[in-house]
Amino acid sequence: MSSVLVRFTIASSLVFSVASAYAKKEKGPVDEVVDKWKAAHERKKESPPGPVIVSADDCQKFAKDFVKAGEKDKGREADGLFNAGAVYDECGLEKDAEAMYKQALSKNPKLAPAMNNLGVMMQRQGRTADALMQFENAIKQDPKSPLAVSAYNNRGALLYERARQANNKAGFDEAIGQLRRALALDAESMPAYQILASIYYTTAEADRSKLRLAQLVCDEAKKINPDYAPIYNTLGLIKLRSKDVTGALTEFRKAATLDPNLAEAQLNIGAISLSARSYKQAEEAFQAVLKKIPNHFDATVGMGVALRGERKADEAEQWYNKALQVPPDPKLEPRLDAKKCGVQYNLGLLYQDYKSGSPEDMNKSKDYYKKYLACEKADQEHISDSNRRIKDIDDTFKALEEQKKLEEELKKQQAEMERQQKQMEEQMKQQQGGAGAAPAAGGAAPAPAPAAPAGK
Repeated sequence: MSSVLVRFTIASSLVFSVASAYAKKEKGPVDEVVDKWKAAHERKKESPPGPVIVSADDCQKFAKDFVKAGEKDKGREADGLFNAGAVYDECGLEKDAEAMYKQALSKNPKLAPAMNNLGVMMQRQGRTADALMQFENAIKQDPKSPLAVSAYNNRGALLYERARQANNKAGFDEAIGQLRRALALDAESMPAYQILASIYYTTAEADRSKLRLAQLVCDEAKKINPDYAPIYNTLGLIKLRSKDVTGALTEFRKAATLDPNLAEAQLNIGAISLSARSYKQAEEAFQAVLKKIPNHFDATVGMGVALRGERKADEAEQWYNKALQVPPDPKLEPRLDAKKCGVQYNLGLLYQDYKSGSPEDMNKSKDYYKKYLACEKADQEHISDSNRRIKDIDDTFKALEEQKKLEEELKKQQAEMERQQKQMEEQMKQQQGGAGAAPAAGGAAPAPAPAAPAGK
């Protein structure tokens, strides 16, 4: 269960700006561009979901406008550069965003929002150590300022992910400490509640009492903000672990309704739907994920499984092959190599159980199982199953070969019987034809020989 890091947006920059900005009684050039940006967002509210809310041309225009406005607005050059970076960030132009954040820091080395956002970018790039350093630097500017809340939350999220991967109890405790500091500054910080609940949920594997703590944190968060989607996803996981599948699905659907772009909720809906053999519903959930994250590995494989369940074997194969081409993403898929091994196993299943059943398909199935067995990341359970399935295919081929030989032998026996039958019929005809000459026409048959006299 991953945590989404929090970055400062353009709107936030007005609240968390440099000190000189607070003294301004009238809106300056930077504020005017912010108003225009907000208006552009309002016009795009009904647009399809995705990272780019305004057009690519608008992104470039607004970024340049913020830079120019910062140059005109006395004491706010760093604000203008930061906002330009936030525009590029939201538009998915990471290199440009990083350059703007760094320029903003060159003008104001204490601009914590720029440090925080750089940390988020570094984490997206898989640079966890660099990201942690940026969050720590942001906190150091003023540990008791509202500016530090997001940095505390983000640092807590990364420490949690690191502890989860290493199963390190001390790491979990350190992450909890960061989140408690965030809540001390902002008792309504929803990301802090979300990550804290996630930690308790994860550690409940070793301590069941933590599951109740996770539930309590979620309940408290719902009181503060009943429309915060990630909390419902965590509640769904809690109920799933408690064997309440129906309740879990209800929570996941609530999360997806509040935020259709919440990939984890859609993935969980898809997984439950697959287990219930509701393949069409699973397909819809995975499609929702892929609409937002086209290269999401689990959703891509999920599409293959769903379509396989719908008996669309050729389409399922296309999705499996697409999964094999998904580029590595350390943050999204830290175990991608192992997961790609599993695709080979799934392709084996597809050819063995869902294709035509021809010898060609069976041989392809064996090849996929062998590729899985050759994979260093294969797990023992599926290794055993792959070996069993290969043996089943080999046994089937042997049985077919024996059946073929038996059929050929039967054909030979039948041919021999037919040959003997024909020979017998020919012999009978010959015997019937040579039994005696026919009497002459008009002649009488010879008189029988007289009987021998009776003995005295």
